[in-house]
Amino acid sequence: MHFLQVFVGDKEKPPEIKPRKKKLLHLTDNQSTRSSSNSSERNGSELSSISHTSSLLSHSWQKIENENNRPIPVPRPRSVSSIKSTSTNGFSESISIKSSTSNKNNVENSRSVTPESKSEIHRLEICVHRTDALKVDTRIKHPSVIIYIVDMSTWEYFKKEDVNATNHENTFIDPIRTKEFDFKFHKKIIPNWDEKIIFTEQYEHIITENTVILFEIVDFSGNIHPPIAVNDWHRIAWAFIKPIGSNGIANTGKQIRIQLYKPGPKLKVFHKNQPLIVHWLKKGKLKKYPSTLYISLNKGIYSEVMESENNQRDFISNKSCSLQKKLNSYSISSSLETCQSCDIKWKRFPGQKCKIPNSEIVKLQPNLEGCMYLKFSYDGLKLAVATGKYVCIYSVPEYKLLKQLIGHQGLIYTIRWNNDNNNLITTSSDYTACVWTLKNNNQTDFQILPHPSYVYCAEYHNDVIITGCYDSILRLWTSTCSKWTLCQEIELHKGFITSIAQLNSMVLSADSHGMIIDWTLINNRLEVRRIISVPEIRQVIISNIILHPAGKRLLIQTRDSILRMMDLYTTAIIQWFRGGVNNKVQTGCVLSPCGNLVFSCGEDGLVNVWEAYTAKQLAFYTNRQNLLSATSGAVDYHPYDHIIVFGVYTPSKSSPIYIAQYKKDKETDIGLRFLIPTEHKQKIFGNINYQKTDEGCLNKFKANQSDNQRVIPLVNIIKKMDNVLNSYKTNELTVTKL
Repeated sequence: MHFLQVFVGDKEKPPEIKPRKKKLLHLTDNQSTRSSSNSSERNGSELSSISHTSSLLSHSWQKIENENNRPIPVPRPRSVSSIKSTSTNGFSESISIKSSTSNKNNVENSRSVTPESKSEIHRLEICVHRTDALKVDTRIKHPSVIIYIVDMSTWEYFKKEDVNATNHENTFIDPIRTKEFDFKFHKKIIPNWDEKIIFTEQYEHIITENTVILFEIVDFSGNIHPPIAVNDWHRIAWAFIKPIGSNGIANTGKQIRIQLYKPGPKLKVFHKNQPLIVHWLKKGKLKKYPSTLYISLNKGIYSEVMESENNQRDFISNKSCSLQKKLNSYSISSSLETCQSCDIKWKRFPGQKCKIPNSEIVKLQPNLEGCMYLKFSYDGLKLAVATGKYVCIYSVPEYKLLKQLIGHQGLIYTIRWNNDNNNLITTSSDYTACVWTLKNNNQTDFQILPHPSYVYCAEYHNDVIITGCYDSILRLWTSTCSKWTLCQEIELHKGFITSIAQLNSMVLSADSHGMIIDWTLINNRLEVRRIISVPEIRQVIISNIILHPAGKRLLIQTRDSILRMMDLYTTAIIQWFRGGVNNKVQTGCVLSPCGNLVFSCGEDGLVNVWEAYTAKQLAFYTNRQNLLSATSGAVDYHPYDHIIVFGVYTPSKSSPIYIAQYKKDKETDIGLRFLIPTEHKQKIFGNINYQKTDEGCLNKFKANQSDNQRVIPLVNIIKKMDNVLNSYKTNELTVTKL
C-alpha cells in the first residue's frame, strides 16, 4: 500500500503539477509587466485565464486527495518580484507578486493583475514628445512647454476636486512647465522633450467634456527663467486640444499631432485665474504657425500606499526645496501676488514708444532732504527711494510706503534691484554695500559687504554682485549658502570707479579719469576684453554709464555738461546731448525702456529730455524751488508705463519727489516745457492732444524766451568783438589822415 501511494504521487506530480505551476508563474510575471503599461483590457482577459487555470489546479489536487483519502503536501512556489522604474514621475515603483495556494481572492487582490482595485489611483499623464522645425529666431535657444488645464464653462483654471482639503488660496490646478531643451547642449534645432507630466488630481475629474488642455511653447532671455504667470516670456507658439471631442470620442491613449498657432497680442491685465492663451482662444482669430506639436494623453495607474509614502518622503526634500527656491524667485514673490490681485493695467503697450509724461499724479515726501537716488523694480511694482541714510520702498501704482530700510550710516549713492524683485543692493559713503532681502511677513534681512573706502556703484545680477569703490578696485561677490563672499579683486582702473553697467555677460565700468573697461562675466569671474579710451573725455570724470536696451550703444554722462552716445562696436561717439548743467556733483540720467528718450538731471534742478537718435532737446521739467547752489538729482522711467519719477537732494530745504504720467488731457501741471514746434512733436510722438492753443502759444513763447536767454551771452560777446574792430578801424583812419 505504501508502494502504491508513492507511485501515484510520483506519477501525478511530475507530469501535471510542476509544469503547470511554472506556467502559472510565467503568466503572472508577464501580467505584472503588462499591468504597468496601462492596458486595462488585456489585464482583464489575462485575469480570467489565470483564474481558470488556478481553479483547474485546485480541482486536480482535490481529486487526488479524495481518491487517496490522505492530503498530499502542495509545493509552494517562490515569490516573484517585478520591478519597474518610472523616471518621469520621479520615483521608482516596485511590484511584488506572491503566489500561494490557488485561491481566487489572493489572485484578485494582487495589484499587478487588476488595475480596478481599491488601492489604485488613476492620474492624468501628459507626454510632450517633440515639435516639427520651428521658425528661425535668434531668441529661441532653450524652449520649453507650459501646460494649462482650463474649464471651458468658466474659462479659468480647472478647480481641484477636494478644495476643502487643500489650501483655500490655491484651489485651482496650477500650470506645469517642462524642462528646457537646450539647442547648444543637444546640438539640435528641433526640440525633443519626451517628458511625462503627471497631474495629482483624479483622471475622471479632469477628463470631461468641458475640459480643454492648452500648450504654449515659450523661451526666456538671460540666465534665469521668469515664473509661469509673469508676462516676461518670449512666446513662440501655442496649441489646444479637448480630451473628449464633440463626437464623444476620447483623444487619449495614443500619440496626437496638433496644430500650433501664432501668439496673439500681449495684455497688460494680469488675471489671477486665467492664462493669456484663453484670450486668444476665445477670440477665435487663430493664425497658423508653420509647425506642429506631438503629445499623448494617457491614464496612469498608481498605488495609494506608494503615493502616500513617496509624498511623505519627498515632500520635505523636494517640495520644500522647490518652494524655498521659488520664494527667492519670481514665482512666489509678493509683487506678483499684488499684481494679480489688483489686476494692474499698464498704459504702455508692448513695443510702443515711450512718451513724455505731462501730468503730475502724486507727490512723495519721504524725507525733508529729498532723494539721492531712486529706482523702479524690474516688474514695475516697487519704487526704492534713497533719502540720505535710509531707503524707502513704495508700492506702485498705489505709492504707499511698504518698508523703510535702516542700516547705513552715510549717504546712499546707488540702488540696484535683482531680477527676482525681492532683493536689492545699496552702496553708501559709510564704506559698505548692503544686500537687502524683502520678505512677505514684514521682515527684512540684510548683509553688509565691507569696503576700505566709499562705495559709489554696484550691479546686482542673479548670484553675482559687482561693486566699484573709491580705491579704484573692482570687486566681485558671489552667493554661497545665502551668504555673500568676496571672490575677485581687480586693480586696473586708474581713478575711482564711478559707474557700472551690465547686460547678461557683458559688464562695463567707468572711472574718474574718463576710462571705460569692457569685461566678460564667465563662470562668476571677470575677464578683460578691451579698454576704451575716448580722447574727448580723457581726464574727465564720468558720472554715469547706461547701456542701451539693444546692447549696442552706451550712454555716457560726464562732468562737462555733455552726454554722449557711443557705439560699442566702433567705440565712436555718434551723438552729443547738450543743454544740461553738470560740472561739480554727480547727477542722475536714464534711458527710456524703448531707447528713444534720454532724461538727465542738472545741477540747476532741471530734468532735460532729448531724442536719443537725433540728440535734439525736446523738453525739460522746471524746478519749483530756488536753488542757491548746485545740487544732485535722480530720475527713473517706469518699465511698463509712461511714468517718470524725479527729485533733487537739498539738505537745507524741503524737496519732494514728483511722479508724472502721460495723459491726453493734461490734469495737473508738472512744469513740462517743450522746446520744439508742435509739428515736429506730432511727427515724433504721433497723435497727441496738446491741451489748448493758448497753452501751446504760451509754451512756444516761454521756449523762445529761454532760447533768447541762452543767446544773450553770445550776443554780448559779438558786440564786444564789434567794438574792438570799430576802435581798430578808427585808429587806422586817424593814422592815415596824419
